[in-house]
Amino acid sequence: MSKVVNPLNNSQEVSFGMNLPKTAFVTSFVMEINGIEYEAYLKGKDEAKEIYEKAVSSAQSAGYVATRDSNHIKISVNIEALGKIKFILNYEELLERTLGIYKQVINLNPGQTVRDLKVNVYITESSEIKSLFVPELKVTNEIDTNEKENQNVNITRLNSNKAVVRYAPSVEDQKKAGGDCFDGQFIVQYDVSRIDPCGQVLVDEGYFVHFYAPEGLNPLSKLVVFVLDISTSMQGRKLDQLKEAMTTILDELRDDDYFSVIAFSTSVIVHNLDSASDSKVLSPGSDVLSAILAIQQAYPATKDYVEKAKNVIAGLAINGGTDISDALKTAIILSQKAYEKIKNDLKKKSDEALEPMIIFLTDGEPTEGITNVTTILSTVRALNVARISIYSLGFGDGADMGFLNKLSLENNGFGKKIYEASDAALQLKNFYKLISSPLLSNVTFSYAPSQVAGNSLTNKHFRSLFNGSELVVAGKLVDDGKELQMNVYSISSNGTGSCAVQGSKVPLDNTEDSTGINLSGKKLPFGSLERLWAYLTYMFVTPVTSLVVVKPNGTNSVTELEDDSSDTRKAPISSGVPSHAAKDDVLPTLRSPVSISSGVFHPRTTTF
Repeated sequence: MSKVVNPLNNSQEVSFGMNLPKTAFVTSFVMEINGIEYEAYLKGKDEAKEIYEKAVSSAQSAGYVATRDSNHIKISVNIEALGKIKFILNYEELLERTLGIYKQVINLNPGQTVRDLKVNVYITESSEIKSLFVPELKVTNEIDTNEKENQNVNITRLNSNKAVVRYAPSVEDQKKAGGDCFDGQFIVQYDVSRIDPCGQVLVDEGYFVHFYAPEGLNPLSKLVVFVLDISTSMQGRKLDQLKEAMTTILDELRDDDYFSVIAFSTSVIVHNLDSASDSKVLSPGSDVLSAILAIQQAYPATKDYVEKAKNVIAGLAINGGTDISDALKTAIILSQKAYEKIKNDLKKKSDEALEPMIIFLTDGEPTEGITNVTTILSTVRALNVARISIYSLGFGDGADMGFLNKLSLENNGFGKKIYEASDAALQLKNFYKLISSPLLSNVTFSYAPSQVAGNSLTNKHFRSLFNGSELVVAGKLVDDGKELQMNVYSISSNGTGSCAVQGSKVPLDNTEDSTGINLSGKKLPFGSLERLWAYLTYMFVTPVTSLVVVKPNGTNSVTELEDDSSDTRKAPISSGVPSHAAKDDVLPTLRSPVSISSGVFHPRTTTF
């Protein structure tokens, strides 16, 4: 929440820039003018901008929430003469479990020290909170390998599943952490105990959500094909950082893993670790299949082969353009042929207890061979019949992250941007940690048709579950049922297995602060699990929608404002808010004393 005052005799426009967590989405934007609230309505991007600009030209108070670029959002506010406006931007996010923790990030970026700054985070879980840690305020984008505890934080454990985190830094504390232009991230990290090996199912008002993060499993063996860009644009520090990261990553391969190294520029090189002179060089347009059949496909991750691979990585030299199409084709065919060969060799082991994956790194767009990204995507879809996971890394600003994200999402993986900075090698290593330990493959959730409404389930088939992560499935119950029985089928290091669990009611959150005020938030028109289901189903943050609010002349309510619109208003955007999510009232500016509250429950929801 923020207040803005215009002391002049003419209207003024002010723009604010904000950083949201990467997975967050705006749910509402409200302006309070002379004690009356005007809520934004959802419009197409162009129409919203047109409405806002028309209001500005008429000297009306108005606000416009533009489409966000990555995790940055722009908020424009027009303040009429001598006007005072209080406005609130709400956002929510689904907290994802990675490397064994949930992480709530609150961006504090007033650009100045604040006399009275308070951040309160209220955590209420249906399971025991087994770990809770708040590191020092993060004031740089670079990764800190030695996180220290924030000494200005007070943590109160109300009981085994409730905790309150309070942060009230003085002006001097703020200067010490972020300087006079105070700017940083306040981060809360925690995890919960898991009693049932088949996960936890919560039921509420006709909806359910299933959280699945089994523990105590041995990692699957994996087949990793590293596909590394060595085009001219990788020259210098980027190539050095890649070599540094790959040396560590190779050391982390397990004895029962397999791997192969492909480097590409104008040509594609499949490295032969037994004889460098026998490495296969594929020129643009080569018969990839014939070439792959003629060479060794993959190598066991023994100490000897890991050392040979390190020597290959150390000797990588940049040259030429970027043939992404042939690099991907080579990697897919090699992966499939190597997988088949390894299965035939593993006579005494489960044929399917091996997880193949492709790690694809590039710092640019395709410049050689096929350069149309749509054609590349369709070629990959046609080739990757085994649906091998492709994990994409975009190194630096030149990488086409839109293409890379789509490439991975269509092939059971995900993409990540590696920022060109001094810690780039560490970013690469941390990315590999996310996928280095697959615990399960081909995970399928099954629910009784008599209990779950048809076609209401979110994604229920997952290629992999990695150590420290979590799978989430949500759906509607038939006739507002209160209970749910289900099964999970998967492949582990011990072969095919299944488990079952029964749902339980979402616990009521009656957390209160020291003043006795209930902190569970105002009553929303839609249940917590319904909002989570809607988020997982529709993913309603889009590049073509915006929120706009205008104070109408001679009107006093939001209803009159909405009725003036010629368009039929869509469902309130808050109808899609996830409940296993972080919900934040964002502060575009901190011009006055501020108190920030955050509440978390399982499903993890925060109010900021």
